[in-house]
Amino acid sequence: MLFNINSLNYICFVFAFIILFFLSSNIGKAQSIVIALGNAFYILVTSGVKALFVVSSLVLFVYCIAHLINKYKDRNLIIVARILLYGGVLATLGILLYFKFFIKSFELVRDFLLLHSITISSLIVPIGFSYYTLSLVGYLVDVYHGKHAPEDSFICFFGFATFFPAIIQGPINLYREFGTQIKSIHFPEYNRIVQGLQRSLWGYIKKVVIADRIGIIVNNILTDSEATGFLLLWGMILYGFQIYADFSGGIDVIMGISETLGFNLKENFRFPLLAGSVTEFWKKWHISLGDFMEKYVYYPIVLNHKIVKFSKKIRNKYLQRCMSATIASIVVFVIVGIWHGTGWNYVIYGCYQAFFVSSAILFAPVYKSMKKRIRLNEDCISWKFFTIARTVFLLTIGRYFIKATNITNTFGMLERTFMYPSIKRWNIIIDGTLTGYGLDYKNLVMMYLGIFMLIAIDILHSRKIEIRKLIMSQDVVFRFAVNIAAILFLIVFGIYGPGFDKASYIYESF
Repeated sequence: MLFNINSLNYICFVFAFIILFFLSSNIGKAQSIVIALGNAFYILVTSGVKALFVVSSLVLFVYCIAHLINKYKDRNLIIVARILLYGGVLATLGILLYFKFFIKSFELVRDFLLLHSITISSLIVPIGFSYYTLSLVGYLVDVYHGKHAPEDSFICFFGFATFFPAIIQGPINLYREFGTQIKSIHFPEYNRIVQGLQRSLWGYIKKVVIADRIGIIVNNILTDSEATGFLLLWGMILYGFQIYADFSGGIDVIMGISETLGFNLKENFRFPLLAGSVTEFWKKWHISLGDFMEKYVYYPIVLNHKIVKFSKKIRNKYLQRCMSATIASIVVFVIVGIWHGTGWNYVIYGCYQAFFVSSAILFAPVYKSMKKRIRLNEDCISWKFFTIARTVFLLTIGRYFIKATNITNTFGMLERTFMYPSIKRWNIIIDGTLTGYGLDYKNLVMMYLGIFMLIAIDILHSRKIEIRKLIMSQDVVFRFAVNIAAILFLIVFGIYGPGFDKASYIYESF
């Protein structure tokens, strides 16, 4: 059964869930039960009975370990509590690594056994495993450090850990920010429901109208073995816009559903298209992942006494201060690279990002001194435009590693981009060349308008102008007209129907 976010099955399920959720608002703790059952049903229809068993077992395991940690800490048996913490974290991450890294090995073993007339069942890969395992790890660490008490109700804990909108592609929820909301009673509020549905509608427009339209031309360019030079580079630049529209569109759908229900999740994007450096980009992109890495990886490394002791051996005072931060940044981004996928190309992708982030820390005084010497005005438009263009270029080069299937293909694509002359130069953007890659002229214009819309809305958000609030401040006729126009825009200009497949969200695979 097709059950991704942009499927009719999912939309019908969400509306049925919302109705049942609010109908149960006056029946004690019924809402937490509805959430748990809704989560279980979603995992069941997307991944099967075995996957639901695996997920439920993992959640129960973490639930019990957290209570044991709290119990032994209360008895001042810190060593036992620490062993339980390490064991719980390693077991949770071990299961995640098994599904991420050993799935191909499992398939090879299965095929080998099949040749010898021995059949084994397929490997179960529960949906969203990369997201809620991190939430569970954060939960165990926070319980150990006394940030909050362990949750008493397993139903509420299961509802928190497997909240069905967020397990698809985030955001990564921490218990201290989201867990208590599961236990609260949520009543329907007209303005909140309307604004939530508006945000979900905008998310669908991003996905079906913009991202899927860009995806057609990107896939055709990047699979064309004769594409070289600027044509290939432009395909990768468009891929960056596709990822943003796809990922942020999915998050908008999720945030809109959650807002409709009365839940406040952590924002996952803060106008990343306007980032002036790689470091700034990662502060604005996938914020929940960045916050998780900062809390549970970066600061533990920076404050680790062995790392601090090592840093003090360095003679240069400045290097002493920033060495631990540099080491932590490298570790974080290598992990981020591995989190995004398996294979050495993802490791190199993480190292690539780490290089720019760590070098920004190491050479910050040099950059500051150079800017002061040339009397650079960092507030001028030309400089801001340059830094944004530079960041887009650097990020685009990095995306060669995650778009290609392996290292050989990555460097082959880079070679074709920069070593071979291109028949067409920059004017391929407007001269009609791109019409040979799956989109006619009208769809190309619509694609560019969609990209312009993404940039324009990021600029408005950077200036704290919220379009939904502006719409809600108008009279009811205007609001109704805008909402109907948005729905019609989605229906008319969406990429679906004969000749097109419903494309899955890119970050579902992570």
